[in-house]
Amino acid sequence: MKQCDISVVLGSKNRKQLIRATIESIRKNKFNGSKEIIVIDGGSTDGTCDWLAKQRDILTIIQPNYTIIDFDGIKKRKHSWGEFMNIGFRYAHGKYIVMVSDDLILADDCLQNGYDAMESFLKSGLKVGAGAFYFREYPRYNYYRVGTLGSYIALNHGYYLKAALEDVDYIDEKSYNFYCGDGDLIMRLNNAGWKTVDLPECFALHLNHKVLRHKSLPQWRIQDENTFHNKYSKLINIPSPRKELKEKKINPLPFIKHAYSFVIQGYVMRFLDKYRVEE
Repeated sequence: MKQCDISVVLGSKNRKQLIRATIESIRKNKFNGSKEIIVIDGGSTDGTCDWLAKQRDILTIIQPNYTIIDFDGIKKRKHSWGEFMNIGFRYAHGKYIVMVSDDLILADDCLQNGYDAMESFLKSGLKVGAGAFYFREYPRYNYYRVGTLGSYIALNHGYYLKAALEDVDYIDEKSYNFYCGDGDLIMRLNNAGWKTVDLPECFALHLNHKVLRHKSLPQWRIQDENTFHNKYSKLINIPSPRKELKEKKINPLPFIKHAYSFVIQGYVMRFLDKYRVEE
């Protein structure tokens, strides 16, 4: 396959309703260059794979990701998040890789604005390896934000320069199960001289839909967080404020169209938040 300007990469498993909304958003995005869409599916059994097989503009890679119990007795996925996403990152033909989740809607101009900004950095001589989208937890909150790790901009969704990923050998596949792998990548990029920046013209809605919460964190997540904190112990003492913006409006229609029940759950969370505050 020929090189392209951007490769939009996302992972998914058993999220047919949500991924359809995300793909619709990507397809309708205004982008003047060439792009490809890559989905790494973890072995869905809800019809997602059948649906993806019919999408001619999507490259689907199926890597079954089942649950195992490791040598320490911890229940986890066979393949880490890093290993899973690196499949798509390494295969991607784009100059830039756009990482999104399978429950995200992009603003109509998000891809173009991000590409223009990253190209501008490159042409000006700035060594920028990643650019973060501002995202809103919809419908729970009204503001858009990007996270930070100490003085570095973190990236939940956004642009990576593929050359920068190659320089740091992509995501660490062995040290983390799921959480903190993205934060580790941000730290390694910055330590290698690649800046991570926010993209103030790029916005997205992230569907916040998990009403039920575990009473305690799973062991694999505790393991991930301990690994990250031990590796970057100095970072713990540095304040990590979240940068916020509020002026962008994005049409949530794809979520309402394809994943209405999840939207309702999001509004339940918003109501519960208000109830707790009033108490």
